[in-house]
Amino acid sequence: MNKAKNVLYDALWVGPLGAVIVEFKRTSNVRDVRDGLIALAYALDNEPHGSQALLLLGKSRLTRKRLQEEANRLRAIVRPELAQRIWLAEMDEEGAIRGEIPQDGLPLRDYLKTMARQEFNPAGERVNRDSVKAHLLHHWLGGNGPITQAQLRRDTQASAPTVAAAMADFERQGLLHTTPTGVMLHEPSWEAWRRLAEAYAAKRTEVRFEDPSGMARSPMVMLQRLRDLQANKGVAQSVCVSGVIGAMFYDTHFDTTAPPRLDLCVYDGDLDFMRRLDAGLTVTKDPKSKAVVVVHMVPSKIVFGIPILSERVAPALDCLADILELGLISEARDFTQVLNQKAKLMFEARSANAIN
Repeated sequence: MNKAKNVLYDALWVGPLGAVIVEFKRTSNVRDVRDGLIALAYALDNEPHGSQALLLLGKSRLTRKRLQEEANRLRAIVRPELAQRIWLAEMDEEGAIRGEIPQDGLPLRDYLKTMARQEFNPAGERVNRDSVKAHLLHHWLGGNGPITQAQLRRDTQASAPTVAAAMADFERQGLLHTTPTGVMLHEPSWEAWRRLAEAYAAKRTEVRFEDPSGMARSPMVMLQRLRDLQANKGVAQSVCVSGVIGAMFYDTHFDTTAPPRLDLCVYDGDLDFMRRLDAGLTVTKDPKSKAVVVVHMVPSKIVFGIPILSERVAPALDCLADILELGLISEARDFTQVLNQKAKLMFEARSANAIN
């Protein structure tokens, strides 16, 4: 990967007709696409004249028509000579690139496919800026004070440019506070929380389980069965509860009548435990089907340094991402307010202990 100093993009390709800066995003969220295009416009404005920029989406469910609308919207608001050098394309599940790319040719396409395998493959993806941002958020949620970028690099094993890019993203959102001893987050707004959770969720792979018989155990009963398997059989040691049930561990007053499903985060890629949890459940690829269990396969490289609670509860950001996916927007907003308040109280307590 190439990255120029103080410039935010994921890769730089240099061909016979000049340079192409590339940003990779694995998302189906229109806001993420807009943010990516605008960020590229800023980055491209600092590049030598003639350079071009490409936003390449991976595993996106957005239609080509919608993507074209977003590209046209950007081109209508930026300078014409800049707009004509910004491109938007997507890579499908088979690795084929659809849409226009600058300097269209095999060398650039081969390069993009090689880089995309690192960016869009959850099992082997590198540590990226969203992973670093998630780590800094959880550092703040623990009531911790400032942290240096050097420490962030050590904690996350991310490169210096990746950490710098994550910090720059936070700065653009007005979330970063620089102190003499390091950087620290400001209290995230609801919109900031939402964007962080959606970007984080895009790094996970979802496996949905339905019950063809209609006789599945309730989410709480299945959770107790999982706990028994973990405690007595030694299985599913890298599985944590997430979603609505996980949120209840952080907020005992979390407002929902009953968990609509059991959300689980798996950190080692092993799903064998599901057969012992309920052998009657089957995997479904229909996103509209009623799933009774949803397993989120979390790449190990995005959970570094994040403490998993002793009750095997997933980090708060996972829980929030699942609540948003369920469409519980009001409950998600209230949840973030509780998290903000708890973080402030923990920070005040730590500061008081340090003084005493």
